[in-house]
Amino acid sequence: MGELTERQQTIAAAVVAEHIRTAQPVGSEVLRATAGFGCSSATIRNEMVRLERQGYLEQPHTSAGRVPLGPAYRLYVDGLRMTDSRLDRDMTWIQGELRRVAGQPEAALRLSSAILSRITRYPAVVVAPSGGGPRLIDLSLSPVSATNVLLSWLDDRGSSEEALIEIAAPITADEVARIEGELRGSCVGRPLDTDFAIEGLDAAGEDLLRGIREAFDEAGSGQVYVEGTTYILDQPEFEELERLRRLIGTLNQSPLLRRALGAAARGQTASASIGEEHNIGALRDCSVVAASYSAGGLREGALGVVGPMRMRYSQALEMVAAIARHLSQALARDREQ
Repeated sequence: MGELTERQQTIAAAVVAEHIRTAQPVGSEVLRATAGFGCSSATIRNEMVRLERQGYLEQPHTSAGRVPLGPAYRLYVDGLRMTDSRLDRDMTWIQGELRRVAGQPEAALRLSSAILSRITRYPAVVVAPSGGGPRLIDLSLSPVSATNVLLSWLDDRGSSEEALIEIAAPITADEVARIEGELRGSCVGRPLDTDFAIEGLDAAGEDLLRGIREAFDEAGSGQVYVEGTTYILDQPEFEELERLRRLIGTLNQSPLLRRALGAAARGQTASASIGEEHNIGALRDCSVVAASYSAGGLREGALGVVGPMRMRYSQALEMVAAIARHLSQALARDREQ
């Protein structure tokens, strides 16, 4: 992807801004009228053709204007200057709402998700911090076939869980029993997300151990709270049933949401992961704006919004950062009480 001239950068950003506003392809005449370019429509149109060739814009139909692609959105977001324009009138309300749930961390996380979705009108996700989760009380490994092993375990919160682990190569019942014994000795009484290793395993044993680790990591990871899923119905990008089904399905999958927020969150300063940047196929048509929040000590969670690439980035970045900051403050007050 070649270097853009200053004028090309300005045109690409202007196409993004207009497309965010209208959800329609943007033509050169419209761009000249709305963005106040000091050049002719023909010049703008030629530059848009060059931007299309370089992968910043596309033309959905031969007679239509252009719509931005992921690199154009990235260019636009990187050039944003935050103004905090909404914060004064919103923050007093948000702080008051969080005070209502003082001393109730779980309620604070749920409420933060609801507030974020209500203000941005996008699905909002809050991931509780991992750690401090359930401890393992007992476990068993039962061979189902040469390449399938049933993992069963009980935690100190009374939950009994199972996971069927499929491995690539056959494993013997004796090896399964040895791994079970090793894990009983090293993991019982410890948090589910504690790391562990066993020496001297062959490829099948390592494969099984990897599956056990993934099952425990998922069970020990923080709870995921999602609010405002129906707001996605307001976005014209998801009028196509298959796109809508794919996104709704992803919003119901906690591991994918953790990955998506993890790809976007960079501390308590909100940042955006756009299109294919988060490496989650089901979210290739979406952007995620996320930030981390502090839950005390080294424990961190994440919160953010999921929406179309045609997202109102200024508002989303401002509100995600602000709510992350105020949630951290609310959880800090809870610990002091």
